[in-house]
Formats: sequence, structure tokens, C-alpha cells
Amino acid sequence: MTGFNSILRLSLASAVGISFLAAPGVAADPAAAQGPVFSRHIVPLFSKLGCNAGQCHGAVQGQNGFRLSLFAADPGFDHQSILREHGGRRIDPLNADQSLLLRKGLATIPHKGGQRIAPGRWEHEFLRAWLAGGAPLDNLESSRVTTLIVTPAQKTLKVGDSYDLRVEARFADGSSEEVTRFCLFEVLDQDIATVTADGKVMVKAAGDTAIIARYGAEPALAMVEAPRQGSEPLPDVKPANFIDEHILAKLRRMNVPPSDLCDDATFLRRVSLDVTGSLPPPEEVRAFLVDKSADKRAKKIEEMLARPGYAALWATKFCDLLRASGFDGNFAMHEAAENRRFYEWIRARLDENTPYDELVERILTATSDDGRSHEDWLVESMALGEENAKQSPDLPLYLKRRTLDLYWQRKESTGLKGTLQVAHQFLGLRLECAQCHRHPHDTWKQDDLLSFANFFMRVKGAAYPDKKTLPPKYGDMLKSIPEEAKKLREEAKKLSEKAKDKSVAETEREKMKQQAAELDVKARGMENGTKRFGVDIRHQADKISYASMTSPLGTQKSEKFRLLGQSEVMKVAKEQDPRKIVADWMRQPDNPWFARAIVNRVWAHYFGRGLVDPPDQLSSLNPPSHPELLKALADGLIASRFDLKWLHRTILSSRAYQTTSVPTTANRADRRNYSYFYLRRLPAEQIVDAINHATAGSETFPAKLYLPANAKAMEVAGVTTAEDARASVTYPFQIFGRPVRNAQVQCDCERESNPTIVQTLYLANHPRVREKIASPEGRVAQVMEQEKDAAKQVELIYLWILSRPPEADELKTCLDYMKESESPKRGLEDVMWSLLNTREFLMNH
Repeated sequence: MTGFNSILRLSLASAVGISFLAAPGVAADPAAAQGPVFSRHIVPLFSKLGCNAGQCHGAVQGQNGFRLSLFAADPGFDHQSILREHGGRRIDPLNADQSLLLRKGLATIPHKGGQRIAPGRWEHEFLRAWLAGGAPLDNLESSRVTTLIVTPAQKTLKVGDSYDLRVEARFADGSSEEVTRFCLFEVLDQDIATVTADGKVMVKAAGDTAIIARYGAEPALAMVEAPRQGSEPLPDVKPANFIDEHILAKLRRMNVPPSDLCDDATFLRRVSLDVTGSLPPPEEVRAFLVDKSADKRAKKIEEMLARPGYAALWATKFCDLLRASGFDGNFAMHEAAENRRFYEWIRARLDENTPYDELVERILTATSDDGRSHEDWLVESMALGEENAKQSPDLPLYLKRRTLDLYWQRKESTGLKGTLQVAHQFLGLRLECAQCHRHPHDTWKQDDLLSFANFFMRVKGAAYPDKKTLPPKYGDMLKSIPEEAKKLREEAKKLSEKAKDKSVAETEREKMKQQAAELDVKARGMENGTKRFGVDIRHQADKISYASMTSPLGTQKSEKFRLLGQSEVMKVAKEQDPRKIVADWMRQPDNPWFARAIVNRVWAHYFGRGLVDPPDQLSSLNPPSHPELLKALADGLIASRFDLKWLHRTILSSRAYQTTSVPTTANRADRRNYSYFYLRRLPAEQIVDAINHATAGSETFPAKLYLPANAKAMEVAGVTTAEDARASVTYPFQIFGRPVRNAQVQCDCERESNPTIVQTLYLANHPRVREKIASPEGRVAQVMEQEKDAAKQVELIYLWILSRPPEADELKTCLDYMKESESPKRGLEDVMWSLLNTREFLMNH
């Protein structure tokens, strides 16, 4: 049989033109020279044909009793399934053509997946030759792919042109082989290019995109660019800083002209909304427009970054990112109060311009005692409990803390689920798929996630104090304090009863009522404080546990400490807090994700899309549109000692940010190269605040939301739900997409920015909006009192709403309409209503 099989392989190769030898110029693989190799040829072939995909035999239960490892993750398991399951009925060792595995693929017998291979095609002959050779399993370690190379790695060509990709695999035993035919190809942007099953790329439209080649479980990337066709010269544009040098260099390469700079009014509105979340008042707009100094935009940027709105806006964004919600009420955690504390702590650090690496360290390594004694922590717990009981919007105590232990007091913030959040929030990585399997479009495996999760497995979450670690005197105190609180309640009850006695003077009765209320608050504060003392976030050095994951694919555990992307296993002493190791690793200049993640998110805030997009998916298979620019910004942030204001200032000062939102005919199709400023709908909070700015309106908030008087929507710290219906922002927050901060969602996309018909109806017809417009104390009434001339009234309304004066034709149209209205006030109200319903108001442009 051995001689016959050798002749069979040679005759098959001769008949159909298959070479089992390496391609010319590639070192020969001894295993490949003898015939198809299971892990190098057959398993990748299963991937190419879709056999091991999630909807086929790669599913948890497989299909029709036959299961393969998902996306070729485990070739050994696959071989076992084929040869051993069901008595080996899938192969016929005496007659390869009668093997069930082959006949199902050919669909010569019923196959739910249909015909996957055609008779006489190379796929058929490879599989047949492997079966005829005895279906052997090769040495999996020797066949492990060390490098997958796609050539050309980058290609520039014209629309309509095509070219062939070539993929080479290098293996652990030192051999290499061309594996193009075994690869599955995918284009990230199919509007730009297409790719055939054998790797031929066809360019459909101008632009640039990436092509993923997947060989079994291993992916690799190639880039293709197609410049815009056109011979007109590009404008000679001067860069404002290094950002523009990168942006303009690519625009020249893509033959895409940049649009002009925006006008001063547009810049002021744009930077005001983007940095402070607020529209500029008319006096600021007028002053900026008449200012003739050459550096007025730079000065305005500095002014905006120094305003309180900067810290307020970014505190909201960080609370969204860090999922500030889900605090445990069993430990006297009041959701709205803790949200307020969380928000205000972040806002205070941003207002201080705390370096970003230090900010993250103070979050990641937080403890409840904050490095103090148990006595100090107990005193603080009692004070925080009393703050909650008072329901006062002033919650100043928590701001004084160095660390944010509330981060670890959220639901699902510890263990494996907490690790997913850490990776997403601070590294811009999505690791949730690695809980079960390796994603075909990323590099992370289960062991990567579990070994990284071990750095966070020692964190003690919300739980009552451990008597083993708590000194005895505190146990006595935790018993005596509630008893003292009970006595205060009884005393408060007696005072309340006395206050009902009509024979007592009114002033005395009121005094007793106030004293009773104060005693009741103090009692509730003491009760809450003792419960809160139990939420002692700390590094639990005496309790060692390791990360494990049980999924439908089985159970896996790691007892190693290994940072993401590193092969070295670290030793962590029992007394060490492993979180500090992670924080120190993050701030290292060579960390490939930490600085890039925050740079990319800040860029996405200002431009509506990240240099890597989606902005929270920093993967080697999701390449940045401008890789050198992303690196330069990350390097600059590190060099500035993680000064976030340096990053904001640098981006805001660029010509790219200050470009007009009006595209030209030549750059209208651009969506990723920043040739013009991309329109963005205002976030929910900014829409509410902008309406109030325009109409002189305000919002109503119940006391339980712990909001100061005259608070803006941007300052709402927590998540408003149906339970907070008395808060007037609840409905607009919902329809304009403010996130609910679901800890289960590892995606920046939870904040919704798409327009809907409900949003349009809200601005056009909602009673609250109409009430604000027609209010006797509203903006229209104020303007009419301030200015008697109709033209000046219209100008002021434009300045309040659109942050610019009206054009001549707009002014004439408004004045003509007001003359025909039933009253000047009604006419001006209608002008305001029409402007609030324009795209210019709703969008940042």
C-alpha cells in the first residue's frame, strides 16, 4: 500500500497540476514533499471551505454529530474527531473515495452544508490524497505557524486594476511554504475593493482598505490604496503642526484635495461645543469675530481648556467609558450619590490636569482605606453615610480621596469580567471573544485573557468585613454603632411626638421637628456608615485565586501571571498588589496600546471617527488610517508626561480640525482621510443644554439625583431611567442616545449618535420645547425687551442658537415673516422654532 500511495500522489500531482513541494524560492518542507499535511493543508482547507465556522461544524454542538474546533483553533481535536468519533466512520482506509468526509463535501450523499468541493478540483484532490495516505497527523508543534507573510504588504494602484496576493507561512521547524490557496480572504471595506477566493484583488473605487488573509487560525493583513483619478493640481496648503503633515501627506498620496479652513464663527461654535459642551453667548461671538489678532484661535483654545466645562464634559465621557453604575445597595451604596461622587472625583482630577498615567494608576490600584488606618476609613464611612442620608447635592468628602475605590465597587468590576473592562477601557482592546475561543480577526486566545486576569483576581470586591483581617475592636464598634443609631431614632420619635402637642409654642414645635429630623439623618448616616465600612476594596494578599473560564467549549484555567502580548511569565509575590504591575506596564513607552488607546479616543471625540475605527478596537487586524500619525501623537503624549491638555491642544490647533465641513466635488467621497470636517450630531446632554442656552430654559431634577441648583444636563452624573421620570432630561437622554452604562457591553458604541424620526418630532412638537420657546421669561421675551429693532432681535436669536449673525437673505426672510405674523413676539418665537429644527443647530459642523 505504501508504494501504491506514493504512485497515487505523484500521478494526482501530475494529472491536476498540484505540487506538494514548496513554491519556487521558498524552502522545501519535507512533510509537504511527501503529500498533504493535516495541520498545514487539511485544517486550513476546512477553514477556507467554512467547515469549522460557528454556523457549521465549528458550532458548540457541531452539526449532525460532527464537531470541529472553532476557526481551526485545535488541529489535534479535529484529527481525533475525524478518525476516532463514531468508530471512525468518517474515513474509509481502504477506499478514500468512499470516505464519508469526502462524499459529504462532494454532496454525493445528502449534506446540509451543500457541495463544498468540486470533483477534480485541487481541494478535492488534496483531501483525497490525505485520506488515501492513511489520514496521518503530523507533529503539531513542528507545524505551528510562527509567521504569516502576505505580499505585497501594501499596494497602490488605479481603480479597475487588479493584482494577486501571495501568502507564505513559516513554521516552528524552520520550514516555510506558500499557502495562498489555503487562505480565506476578506476585504474590510468592500466598497473600495473585492477579493476572490484565490486572492485576486480588484479595486472598485478610490480609497484605501485592508485585506485579511486567514490561514487556518492565523490571520495576516495587507493594505491597498487607490488614489482618486484626476489631474488637477492639489492646493498648496501649509500645515499648522505635525498632525497636518501626516494628514496632508496622505491626501497628496490619495490625490484628494483638502477643503478650506472654516470661518471664525464656525470655529468658535465648534471648539466651544467640543471642549466645554456649551454654545458661546452672543457677546463672545461678537468679540471673537471683530478680533483681528493672528493668534486668536490659539488663545481661544487655551481659554476653553481652562473653563470648568472641559472637566465636566470629559468627566461625563470617562464615566461612560468606565461604566459608572451598578453600585450595591446592600452596602449603603446609593446609586445616584455614588454616581455623583464618581463623576466629581474624575472631574476634580481633570480640572487639576492630573497626568493620564497617574489618573489610571489611581483608579486601578484603588483601595478603600486609601493608605490610611482603619480608624480613618471608619470615620470617612460614617461621614459618607451621613451625606447620603441628607440627600444634599453637596458631596465634597469623596473628592479628597487619592484613589477611586468606587471603580471596584461597581457590579462585575472584579475577576474575569472586570478584566474585560480593564482591557477595553484602558487599552482599547476587545477580549470578550477570548473567553471561549480565538476570534478569527484578532490574536487573543483564552490563555492570554486568563493569564492577564490573574493580575486582578486578588481584588476584594464589595463584601462585609472579614473578621480574620479586622482587629477585634472594630467588630465591637460595628455592633455598638447601630445600637447608638437606634437610640437616636427613639429620641427623634419622642421629639416628633412632642412636636404634635398644640399646647407647645409654634416656634418650639418647629425647633423640635428640626431636631428630630437631624437626629434621624444622623441615625441613618450611622447605619449606612457601618454598612459602607464593609465595602473595603483592597488587595487580598492572604487569599490567592486564579482565573478560570467554563464555556460550552470546556473549562480552562491559568495559574500564570502574563501581561498581554508578552511571552514572559511573571512572578508575583504574595504581598504584592498585582494591579500595580499592570499600571507600571501600561505607562511604559513601549506599551503598544495604552497611550494609543486614549489618543485614539480623544481623536474620535473631535473628528467623529478614530484613526483606528471603531475607536475601541486596537487590533493588528484593524489598522489605523494614519499609522505614523497615531504613533506620533502617542509618542508626544508620553513625552509630555501624559498631559491630556497637551493632546487636546495639539489636535485642536491642527488645520485638520479647523477645516470647513463643506466638502468639494473632489473630496466629497472621502470618509477616513480628514480632507474636510465630518458632521457630527450633538450628544444628548449637549442638545438639552443647547436648547436651554437658546431659549433661556432650565431643567428640573428630583433631590435624589444629588444635583446642585441650576445644574446643566452635562452635569447629570448617573443614568436616568424610568424611575427618574421627574427629571426633565430623562426622555431626551433616552431618545438622543445617552448610554445606560451597561457593564455587560464592552463597546464605545453604547452611546447612540444616529438620527431618528423621534428626535425630529421632539424638537418640532414636544410640549416642553414649545413651553421654553414661548415662556414669558424665556429668550424671546428677553430679546424683545433688550432690543426694539426687529432686525437686531433676529440677529440676537441667530447668535444665541447658531452662534453667528444671519446672512442678508436669511434676515430678510425672517423680517418678512414677522411682519405677517399675528404679533411680533409670535413671529420671533416661530423664527426660534425654525432655527432649533435646522441641521445647523443639531450638528457640530
